[in-house]
Amino acid sequence: MHRDLVGALDEGELQPLRDWLTSIQVETGTLHELPQWDSSRFPELLPSSRRLADRTESAKAEILAQLPKAAAEPGGVPLLLLFVFLSVEAEWEISYHYQPMWDTLRGAGDCLRDHGAVVRGEDAVLTRAVLALMGSLSEQISAENAMTTGQLTAHEAALGTAAAKAREAAALARRVAGTHPDLSAYVVRRAEECEVYNTAVGAAVRAVRDFLTTGASLDEAIADLERAEACDEITDDVYVSELRAHRFSLMALNGVRHDPWLRIDQGKIVYLYPFATRGVPPQAVLDSVAEGAEGWSLGEVTPLSVDGSLKLDDVWDGSDAFKRHYEGSLLTLPDVVTFGADGSELARLGAQIRFSKLGNHHVRFTTDITDVMPAELYAMMLRAAPEHGNVRVAFKDAPGKVWPRLADLAVQLAEDAGRRLAEHAATFEAGVVARQGMFQLVVTVDAASTAPGPASSLVRREVRSAGDLLEAVGAQLLTNPVTFLIGALAEWIRYETENELSSTATGLIGERTVRTSNTTVILAPGVAAFTQGTRASVAEFAASLDGLFAGWSLELADHYARVDGIQAQVDAAESDPGVGAQALGTLARMLDAEKLRLNDYATGVRSTVALIRSPSLMASPVVADSLRLLLERCGFEERVAELNAMIEEVTQEQLGVTIEKLAHQREEQEAREEERRESRQRAKLEVFLAVIAAAGVSGVVQVLQAGFFESDNAAKWAVVGVVGIVSLAFLLGLVLWPRSRRNP
Repeated sequence: MHRDLVGALDEGELQPLRDWLTSIQVETGTLHELPQWDSSRFPELLPSSRRLADRTESAKAEILAQLPKAAAEPGGVPLLLLFVFLSVEAEWEISYHYQPMWDTLRGAGDCLRDHGAVVRGEDAVLTRAVLALMGSLSEQISAENAMTTGQLTAHEAALGTAAAKAREAAALARRVAGTHPDLSAYVVRRAEECEVYNTAVGAAVRAVRDFLTTGASLDEAIADLERAEACDEITDDVYVSELRAHRFSLMALNGVRHDPWLRIDQGKIVYLYPFATRGVPPQAVLDSVAEGAEGWSLGEVTPLSVDGSLKLDDVWDGSDAFKRHYEGSLLTLPDVVTFGADGSELARLGAQIRFSKLGNHHVRFTTDITDVMPAELYAMMLRAAPEHGNVRVAFKDAPGKVWPRLADLAVQLAEDAGRRLAEHAATFEAGVVARQGMFQLVVTVDAASTAPGPASSLVRREVRSAGDLLEAVGAQLLTNPVTFLIGALAEWIRYETENELSSTATGLIGERTVRTSNTTVILAPGVAAFTQGTRASVAEFAASLDGLFAGWSLELADHYARVDGIQAQVDAAESDPGVGAQALGTLARMLDAEKLRLNDYATGVRSTVALIRSPSLMASPVVADSLRLLLERCGFEERVAELNAMIEEVTQEQLGVTIEKLAHQREEQEAREEERRESRQRAKLEVFLAVIAAAGVSGVVQVLQAGFFESDNAAKWAVVGVVGIVSLAFLLGLVLWPRSRRNP
């Protein structure tokens, strides 16, 4: 009965099923969008960081609305649920926003649990089979979430549950093979594939966990993965590729089982989330912080302390001629704790917000590295990214408020700071530029050692140089950026230590600073802690500039939008001959004001850039040179050039053209006005001369009358004189009237 639909599903085509559902009046639009993180149908709690509202009830309500229509057709409800299942699966292929997927699957289960009585007979059994398959999918997503958060135990547990749910789905589907042969066979195929895949990967996770704790061989797990790749049950190319990726990782781990493995004995990770304020100058930000930040609500906590200093060492006491320095204010917040799937504490981090007089503000989290192996370091570094899986992040003093990841909390803190600034600095239209992906890590390694294999802790060799450190297994984590995507177990083992994604600078005593697109790693084993602090402050300064550039770019976009609006008015005025000089004058004043604003903006940007470039920013020329090298490696000059080009585009191409066009319009308008004035003057003069001429003729007539016609015929000649004057005036009017009409 459903052979064609099932055939299309086997080919990966969802549209025929969607068309069939539509034919029985099922509305599929909302159902299809339920798991999509960027759907416009559902609200967001925090749009800037894509914190989505819970969709469980929405999914339950939508499926309930379509349930009676599907239940009226044999196999309709299982097919409806398969459509939801496949929509979630399709979204999972392209998104790491797991929450709407989990919500959709949970909503479907809740709906059938509470309203499943409408499904009867063997349709009910098949419905339970599809629900079990959906449960398996939910657990697979949980397994990936655990993998991206470095929780091997939770990863293994989720895969085991996924395999068990798949077994349940297959068993239920086999019971209705007689009534729904095609649908039953499809569900069985999908369930068996899920079971084999999750069983094999679960065994691989367990093997990796044993490998990292005992150094046990991975040979058996590698063979299991290879058998799963080749088995008949797995036909999906995606599953095959994932199994192959896992196998390659395990083979790489197995190949270095007896090599020297890196162990970071002492170090530190700083998670930076730069942001910029819009509409409030940096000095006004610092004034607001100094005057009232003690009571600010930031992430539903208040600062523990507010300092009018960033607590930097005196290497930042530069010699700028204008007495400009890198300085600012520091808000210290309660510690932040992250919890794993089982409620255990994964990490505890110090939390600060740093406001800078230069405008490079940032949220800052810190945690110590103590006796950490590569797999743990990998998980710690991943914690910074917006792609990091869902965990529970909360302030120690406010455990009731939870965020799914560190990046979400950072954006929330930045945006809360913007709101508090707007409340305090009422004369400014305050706003904040903050994005999850705009993060940077600064990792410092103070002491390290190596040991043979991943689990040996008794035989350690002290690492005494950065060069030795980079030769150990696990060093590749320090020379690569934090990834945006994880596709396999222990994927880091396949990273290349020497690569084109990083650049390295060597210091005076052989320490090395490795810079990537989102990390700065300072490898300085055996140096004094206070000197390491100086290096770290320079690295953090360079890393925090992302927010400054983001703020500048958006401020320039505001200028562009305003000039664009004025340009539209100028274009409209050009095509409207009725626009007067007053309207053009208003536009001219608007353009002049915008030109001044743009000038001030460009001057401020170039002044700050010049200070950042200047050796006078730092007290030490050596440290200033280190900053210069870091700026080169983070693309500072390229970004400055790009920003300057954008400023020139707005100033010359957009603003300049608009000013030139308006000036031309004003010249034309003034010329027309002058011509009108001259025409009116000439008309008045000509009329005046005509009157004088008429008056002069009248005088002549009077003289003639008085001198020659003092007789009885005087009255007759007076009449003749008047008629002559009127006739002459009439003739003059005929001459002047057309000219006055031609020149109004």
